[in-house]
Amino acid sequence: MPTAPKTFRAAHAPTPKQSEQDYDRRRGSARERGYSSKWDKASVAFLRKHRVCKACEAVGILQATEVTDHIVPHKGDMGLFWDRSNWQACCRWHHDVVKQMLEREFLAGSIGRSDLNLTSRAALDLASRLRF
Repeated sequence: MPTAPKTFRAAHAPTPKQSEQDYDRRRGSARERGYSSKWDKASVAFLRKHRVCKACEAVGILQATEVTDHIVPHKGDMGLFWDRSNWQACCRWHHDVVKQMLEREFLAGSIGRSDLNLTSRAALDLASRLRF
């Protein structure tokens, strides 16, 4: 069976693990980014009101919510962080897989802000491609 050719990394270039560690250092801890006990309480209250993942529900699946997601990444903007109209309740899969891919596309300029909502056509299409 053929194998892929080996790839090489320049001696001065960081390894993927080193790059990830550097990113984590620059990013700061969850508490440093605003995810305080006040956030924990607000998130729990939000999830109690929104018990079903809105993205799963949009395709006829009943999946419990696990995460309060910021539709548009706040990037330290505390006004946007606490703006409840920027929150959406979702399951872990939609948050950790679909939303992360959407955010990469958004940063690359491939999709718009409205596409970050997990019930947008872009999000539903992406989830469908990944799930089925």
